[in-house]
Amino acid sequence: MREKVRAFMEQYHMVTAGERVLLGLSGGADSVCLFHLLRELQEPLGFSLLAVHVNHNLRGAEAGRDAAFAENLCREYDVPFYLYSCPVEKIAKEKHLSTEEAGRAARQEVFAACAKEQRAVKIALAHHQDDVAETMLHHLARGTSLAGLASLRPVRGNVIRPLLCVGRKEIRQELESRKCSWCEDSTNAEDAYTRNGIRHHVLPYLTEEVNPRAAAHMAQTSLDLLETEEYLEQQTDQLMERYASAEKNAVVLRDAVSSEAPLLQRYVIRRVLEQLAGKRKDLTREHLESVRELFEKQVGKSVCLPYGITAVRGYETLRLEKQGVHLKEERKRKSGEEVPIPVPAGWEEEKSLAFAENPVTIVKKTSVFPERIEEKKYTKCFDCDKIKDGLVLRTRRSGDYLRVTAKGGKKKLKDYMIDAKIPKEERDSILLLADGPEIWWVVGYRRGESGRVGEDTKAVLQIQIGVGKEENR
Repeated sequence: MREKVRAFMEQYHMVTAGERVLLGLSGGADSVCLFHLLRELQEPLGFSLLAVHVNHNLRGAEAGRDAAFAENLCREYDVPFYLYSCPVEKIAKEKHLSTEEAGRAARQEVFAACAKEQRAVKIALAHHQDDVAETMLHHLARGTSLAGLASLRPVRGNVIRPLLCVGRKEIRQELESRKCSWCEDSTNAEDAYTRNGIRHHVLPYLTEEVNPRAAAHMAQTSLDLLETEEYLEQQTDQLMERYASAEKNAVVLRDAVSSEAPLLQRYVIRRVLEQLAGKRKDLTREHLESVRELFEKQVGKSVCLPYGITAVRGYETLRLEKQGVHLKEERKRKSGEEVPIPVPAGWEEEKSLAFAENPVTIVKKTSVFPERIEEKKYTKCFDCDKIKDGLVLRTRRSGDYLRVTAKGGKKKLKDYMIDAKIPKEERDSILLLADGPEIWWVVGYRRGESGRVGEDTKAVLQIQIGVGKEENR
């Protein structure tokens, strides 16, 4: 077995000469077997071994027995040993987790902290082929992706699993042939945990009635799926570069991604959701499909997703945004802001102000109609005498409208923005020049008929938004 494990470690480049390897030593058969194998492989592979034990404080005297056993084993073979104690039951209540989940999280935190303190480069865990099979069955029954079927990987970051090339039966036989003792965890015999039920009933049935090497075959399939997953992730990297644009708290996908294979679409969407959520948990296939279906729906349609993420159909885009409370408050605050536009008293007098980080320049000129003052995208001219309530710069409000014909025909601002294909997520931030609810200018888009310069215009108000914008040069 030692040579089999050594070959597996070399195949996956698990260790490099000179590295310190920290073993998670529970005292159970699997970790004890790995302890002896790694201890013997230290010299040929050129690494040094350390061990860490986590007392979960769940099994009373039995937990103390396991800790003492692990410590004595390390002392016997002169392997550095580190003991940690975690109140797993308390952690489970505080974080609303099962004791199984809380224990796993506690171990991960301890292993990472101990490895950092002891300058260990790798963390070795004793998962084996039967663990892979149980995990595959568990994830498959609950619903999972390819990644979930290959979740126990030989190498993931600095975590290595040298025993994924052997099964539980081989491990027990190895320990018995060496006349090595180990500790049995009494909870492993209980069916209270879902994985134990799979271990005691499902996997034995497959092994006894279908194929004696069922676990080994499933473990090999997991490795094949791992290669598939790694390839798909590489494809996803390329597609993200081609179709995705990152913004603050949001990612915009171009419609062209919908021309890719549905599988790759889901991978891209999942990658975006993971980036926004900071995690993969609770992101299901149903969520991915609900986002993918938006490509076939009309502009403005949206779906709500876990972690406060919203996906909105735009014009030739799909926008996924994490709606934090601070973002909503910021938008609410901005929507209520306004800046009055002063009319200079003298001719050619210039006034300056700023709104939403945009510099604004106002100049009063004598009329030169019909020789029009040149207008550009961010520079417009208006008749001073047509101002009623007073011009202000602001963002949109309920009841806003534009005059769209010389005879006074009106259009709701909302309808104009829809017709102009202005993305829904941008509409609240677009600057407006308004006289009451009457919008004179949708800055950067169109101006209304209100305030137009005509033959009877005596004084012109020239307004420039954003000095230095290319359209104003």
